[in-house]
Amino acid sequence: MKKEKHILTSAAVILTVCLFSISALGALKETVGDLVCKYSCDDAATFSINETDDSLTCDMTIRSGKSATISFVTGKGVKGLGKPYTLNISCDADTLKNLTVNMGKGTTGTVSVTAKNINAINTTTCDLKIFSEGTKIGTIKADPGISEANAPDAKVGFIQVTQYIGDLDQADTSFEEPAPESCVIFRSIEKIKTLKLNQYKQHWVSQIKAESIGTIRASSISHLYVDQTIRAMRTYNLTGHIRVGCREDDPATGTSATNVYFKGKINKIFCANMYDCQIRAGVPDLHGSEDPYENYGVIKAKGVIGKFRVAAMVNSIVVSGKKMKIPGKRHRPYYGNNCEIWENCKQRKLTLKQGGN
Repeated sequence: MKKEKHILTSAAVILTVCLFSISALGALKETVGDLVCKYSCDDAATFSINETDDSLTCDMTIRSGKSATISFVTGKGVKGLGKPYTLNISCDADTLKNLTVNMGKGTTGTVSVTAKNINAINTTTCDLKIFSEGTKIGTIKADPGISEANAPDAKVGFIQVTQYIGDLDQADTSFEEPAPESCVIFRSIEKIKTLKLNQYKQHWVSQIKAESIGTIRASSISHLYVDQTIRAMRTYNLTGHIRVGCREDDPATGTSATNVYFKGKINKIFCANMYDCQIRAGVPDLHGSEDPYENYGVIKAKGVIGKFRVAAMVNSIVVSGKKMKIPGKRHRPYYGNNCEIWENCKQRKLTLKQGGN
């Protein structure tokens, strides 16, 4: 008798699961041009598709629920899209477990996602934009990269891009020009990496604003605005504005707070070429200003730079509150034209190899 009850109970459970799956499968798939969207969520999703001969725009909305999983992939037999696709995804579920977008080979599209907490995002052949009011983003893998992000309360675990983070038009600019607006804003990032590291390719990590960043491994780095700590930077090319411990006016945040300088820290810098770059640790920018202070020998830097290993320097300024650990004569940088290294209000006198003009 017990055996019969067990069999009947098991059959009822299996039947319930099957009926649920059959009823749900019909609502978990949507055709968006040459893409197929498969999704799972606690609330119904709505789609608005506008397609022309030159482009396709799709707005997908999930209004509530505990979690959601979304996937956009090319349809059967479609290798790539013949025109640009723009996907605007708005997910109000508590957690976006996974977002996968693969637009195949060829034309690069755009994906803009608005969500709360995010576990993972993986995109291929599309520019990624992220907007979040949540506190956690797990993993972001973007091909070719991220052009915009506004998640000021989110702690990010890992970001991997094939080409860029930030606006490429503003990435390779000198520190003598005004600091570009930060277009990628997070609370903290544990690790950043660009794939296929190459000294001569336009692979950039740029225009990031955060309280702290762990490690950055990229072909080129520029324009970082970090409040507390950068654990390590490893790059071929370092340029532009690198600020740590400098809470300065930033138009991207929409605020105009008074400038504040405090003990930010960069633990390690490993770089091949440092050019047109200014690294400031808890000190204002006095270069070329009309301020009565003529140099960094008057205002003490509050921030600290630890190990500093650079192969070649040209037209750059480094300011630290304490003495940096620069390797011995064999590994000291070529000292190019217009370079200054300031430590504790004193310009460091180094016997360095002379670089070309």
